[in-house]
Amino acid sequence: MSKFRSYFLKNNCLINTNLTNNSQNPVGEISYGTVDERITRLILDIDLSELLSKTTNGLINPNRITSHILHMTNTINSAQQYIGKKSYSSSIERASGFVLDLFNINEDWDEGTGYDFIYDDLLVPNATKQPSNWMYRKVETPWSVEGAYSPNSKMESMSFVKGSENINIDVTDYINQRLFGTGYTGTSAYTGSTYGLGVKFSETYEAIQTDLIQAVAFHCKNTNTWFEPYIETTIDDVVIDDRNFFYLDKENDLYLFSDTAGRSNDVIVNSVDIYDYENNLLTTITGTSIIKVSKGVFKVTLTLSSAIYPDAVLFRDVWNLKLNGRSVTHNDDFYLISNSMYNTFNQSNVININNYHFNFTGISEREHMSAGSIKKIKIKVSEFYSNQNGSIPLDLEYRVFTTIGDKYEIDVIPFTAVNRVGGDYVFNLDTSWLIPQDYKIQIRLCNGNYYENKQTLSFTIVSNKMLG
Repeated sequence: MSKFRSYFLKNNCLINTNLTNNSQNPVGEISYGTVDERITRLILDIDLSELLSKTTNGLINPNRITSHILHMTNTINSAQQYIGKKSYSSSIERASGFVLDLFNINEDWDEGTGYDFIYDDLLVPNATKQPSNWMYRKVETPWSVEGAYSPNSKMESMSFVKGSENINIDVTDYINQRLFGTGYTGTSAYTGSTYGLGVKFSETYEAIQTDLIQAVAFHCKNTNTWFEPYIETTIDDVVIDDRNFFYLDKENDLYLFSDTAGRSNDVIVNSVDIYDYENNLLTTITGTSIIKVSKGVFKVTLTLSSAIYPDAVLFRDVWNLKLNGRSVTHNDDFYLISNSMYNTFNQSNVININNYHFNFTGISEREHMSAGSIKKIKIKVSEFYSNQNGSIPLDLEYRVFTTIGDKYEIDVIPFTAVNRVGGDYVFNLDTSWLIPQDYKIQIRLCNGNYYENKQTLSFTIVSNKMLG
């Protein structure tokens, strides 16, 4: 599974009966309560340009996208001692046991340049008062409904027990609708006109009168920390090529990789012919049974029975293609292996994890790179002893993480399957969405229910923008 992150384009907190703008503040505070009903709502929009570009040029296959998740980090998520306590002001209490609503914004709005978060702007005459704010979305252009919310714009709800939980909410249909014009099948909250999303306390809570303002806060786009909010897109594009490990009596995937001058290049795959070891045409695979995984990468799935075919023989796969308007064929072969090498009732095919050592190629230890490159990283596998069973494919996973101090690690890409291409183990590292930071890549080897964390490599993403 590949991951891609899209960050916020703009955000702001709207404070009711208030013209203050606080869009440049690193924290967004959502609140309700007091006799004056001090209500705030967080509005945001997402920069989907890079994600759309990758789907348009074929680097991401839209049909292989499995989810888009909105992630926002609660400011006290890693500081649980603040649960239920006063906030930065004696009049503000951190809320618990509440429900937040996610809603669509159907009017365009300006972010503004204000910083101060002020509940009563009459007390601070020098505060930045410019759109967007509770009443105006642009200069001299009011919201159709003050506060940017109407009941028919509600999309989803999220429950918070302690008040320290992060926002992790599935917005797959919403983002797909924005990218491709299809997908949102829920209520009438979003039918094609959208300028972002909003987060607010549910209407029941907004109507409550309390002695103290009840608030929850999340890191926003100007946080200047790793906790910057984002949309995480997951793509099912892992390649597990069984060409060198084709076992009888199980499903096996065969892949075609189309490259032109070293770059992935799309072709049209009309059919795939499978020939047996005596060169007899066994079957022809067509239509939806030929799956496009990503740009220039296609797969078919095949099962061969040991009751019909012997092991230790070569079969042939012929891919019938159309490239630049020309009909071409590509021939390859695969070697049949007895299923006894795959399924056993003893320990004959158990891997000794400690007998393997791994090295990275395509990236150097402590390498500095500008955000934007895509690194093809190959994992070189070394065996300490020669008695390992070479017919057993390795199950490798990688993760990318960053650290806070000496004791805390934050996963950027959680453990994800490494691609197996023939006998090679590779994965692509897309740095276009990585924030300038120090990172580490870690490899682990899986063997049934056992995992062994192996080599780790450090690298740094540096900013390619001028400092302001």
